[in-house]
Amino acid sequence: MKKSMKLFTVLAIVLFTTNTFASELGLNAANFNLYAPAAKSKKSSGGGKAFEGKGSKQISIGVGLSSYIGAFGKGGFYSYSGGRGYYGRGAFWYSGTLSVQAEFGVHDYVGVGLVTGIGGRALGGGGALYVPVGILANFHFFQLIADKKGLGVGDKLDVYAGLNFGTGLGVGFSRGGGSDVSGIIFAGPQFGVKYFFTDKIGVYGEFGYGKSIFEAGVSIKL
Repeated sequence: MKKSMKLFTVLAIVLFTTNTFASELGLNAANFNLYAPAAKSKKSSGGGKAFEGKGSKQISIGVGLSSYIGAFGKGGFYSYSGGRGYYGRGAFWYSGTLSVQAEFGVHDYVGVGLVTGIGGRALGGGGALYVPVGILANFHFFQLIADKKGLGVGDKLDVYAGLNFGTGLGVGFSRGGGSDVSGIIFAGPQFGVKYFFTDKIGVYGEFGYGKSIFEAGVSIKL
């Protein structure tokens, strides 16, 4: 009996000491949870996609080089792909361009838009000035891949390919002071990459033929 009382006394002292120590540490044994906490679910970035699909609007402003198929006027159509014209061989094969283009989403992964700008080049003491006006269409295939694979980079990165076609006004200036006004025609493919640093503002680069041999600038979501 005495042994039992001694054992009970020792256990009581141990429990009291443990509880007091735990209280000093701000712990409560009754509140211990023996189960591991559930893992926190990942949150999305909260921003939109790089290409936001149907109903989206973007405007891009850039500089680069453009290429043209030919010119037309009173004398008919003249191809810049060969022969020697008034302003030299292949006068409009390439020209510096300040380009403005707008794209509107008509499908989750397809956009259509308009392109215009101003550009020109020096030619043998004279030069050429042009104002193109055209249309474009792009298939944003990387956005499709990102959506299918669940890639978060699709919120920032947009890779696309498309076609462009248009006309415009071309004015040539000769070294003697004369000028020649004609229409211009352009058409070709484009391949582009956009990267958005914020939900609204990003940079882009394109290469191809027609409206842009190479072009780079800023893209803004509206």
